[in-house]
Amino acid sequence: MKKIFLALIATATFVACNKDKDNGISSSDYELSTNGLVLAKWKNENTTALDMQADPTLKEVKTIGQGAFAGHKNLKIITLPTQLITIEKEAFFSTSIKSIFIPSGVRVIKQDAFNASTLTSVQFSEGLTDIEEGGFVGCQIPLLKFPESLQSIGARAFYNNKVIVEVVIPKNVQNIGFRAFSNLTTVTFKGINPPKVNTPFESVTRIFVPKGRLEVYKNDEGFKKYVNIISEEE
Repeated sequence: MKKIFLALIATATFVACNKDKDNGISSSDYELSTNGLVLAKWKNENTTALDMQADPTLKEVKTIGQGAFAGHKNLKIITLPTQLITIEKEAFFSTSIKSIFIPSGVRVIKQDAFNASTLTSVQFSEGLTDIEEGGFVGCQIPLLKFPESLQSIGARAFYNNKVIVEVVIPKNVQNIGFRAFSNLTTVTFKGINPPKVNTPFESVTRIFVPKGRLEVYKNDEGFKKYVNIISEEE
């Protein structure tokens, strides 16, 4: 009996050593790079909620690797580590996450990072400079508030978002790719000079630009197809 009791204690101790005390994350749930800074793969497909910042190992992660969470249909909630810098290609492709907060350290959201996910809310932080091609394709997000630090919105970044009708483009945005948005009706530009665009809007009916910059926008090559719907902000 004593041996059985000791064996149970040993088993419990082993499990405790392999689980984070606060959130029950096991080292077998994930795969990290050698230096521990890249989350290469989340292996536990049964995970429904994950707080990376609460885990002493995962909070050091600076990059969510390519396809790290792709296809994890059970994952509904995730808190990213505050030290995160990059969200790689297809990192959250086809997941069931509903909302996400992007930490201030993140500079780039790579191609198709959240493509085909069920996101309905995303909160960007100052510091983000690039949202690459297809970053949020198919995500039904009704409100987008971009940070002033944003410089580039890639092709199809928010394509097939059927619920958003209006967006404000911050003053530092320099490039907007082909069909970056669909179903928009109103776009407001804050930049003194127009960004480089390649037919970024499909159904827009009104474009507003800063006072005194109407002719600058109308004469820009990329905006010539929108010349009849451009007007100054009131």
